[in-house]
Amino acid sequence: MIPNFTFTDLSDISCTSHGGKFAIDTIEQSLKFCESIAKSHYENFPVASLLLPTSIRSHVMVIYAFSRIADDIADELSLEYGKEKAEHALTIMHHFVKQAHVGIYKGKNPLWTALQHVFEKTSLPILPFERLLNAFLSDVHFQFPATKKDLLEYCHNSANPIGELLLRLFGLWNSDIQKQSDSLCSALQIINFIQDISIDRSKDRFYVPLEYLDSHEIVENYLAIGEITPKFSSAVSKMIIDADSLMSKSDSLPWKISNKGLRIELLLIQCSGQRILKKCKKQEHILPLQRPKLEFIDYVAIFLRMLIFTPMIVLKR
Repeated sequence: MIPNFTFTDLSDISCTSHGGKFAIDTIEQSLKFCESIAKSHYENFPVASLLLPTSIRSHVMVIYAFSRIADDIADELSLEYGKEKAEHALTIMHHFVKQAHVGIYKGKNPLWTALQHVFEKTSLPILPFERLLNAFLSDVHFQFPATKKDLLEYCHNSANPIGELLLRLFGLWNSDIQKQSDSLCSALQIINFIQDISIDRSKDRFYVPLEYLDSHEIVENYLAIGEITPKFSSAVSKMIIDADSLMSKSDSLPWKISNKGLRIELLLIQCSGQRILKKCKKQEHILPLQRPKLEFIDYVAIFLRMLIFTPMIVLKR
């Protein structure tokens, strides 16, 4: 959950027009609020870094704040108050998203004030936001993915919209870019699932496709008593291969981007994703017990890797 936020706070931010104790009077205050939310959560990759133009960076902060709050509702509110409460909150969020999109939101809630400002200043469609809410709703009513196709369908809603919204902010969205953006975003989502296997167990969730396992019993035994079988490990290995393959399909994406700041940001995201995936491979045997994270030495390695790309970044127009 967002640090220092209670369940009442989450309800005020997501489900009320007035915003409760977070009520604001200006757009500047609402954008600052969203920035604090977006920066409060650990990510494997940079979120709206200084590489992006200031105006676009503030829009990205709002998008991440929206996603972060909805995610916490699906994860935390449902566990504390039940699925119906979380589903109701996400439904109300959808209501306010629609109001913000058509410019009729009139309250003082910082999230909806900021999102309406983004819609007014850009040509972003509402569909990616609705797909995000659908993904979080599916988390509330979680079902194990039966197949790899099911897993990718989840990624289509939970991760791919973020890449689409970012690229649309730069006016970069076509069929070629979409394929590579979706590959990168789906890869990052699957890497996150691999990384969070130990954490998701406490939520009674397991995102490895059941078709990679012999039986549902393997998952049930892992969730119940933490039992790790050879088939379990093999299934996780297959998921790592899936993520690696998707990352490879996005290799040329940064070089299709004309804005140098965004190009570097995407390269950093790719390098960070590849680095955490490498750590997951090395620590595969303890993934069910411990969550790998990027540490100082990893960031040094990412920086050195980025130096290799610097001449190409500078020379490419």
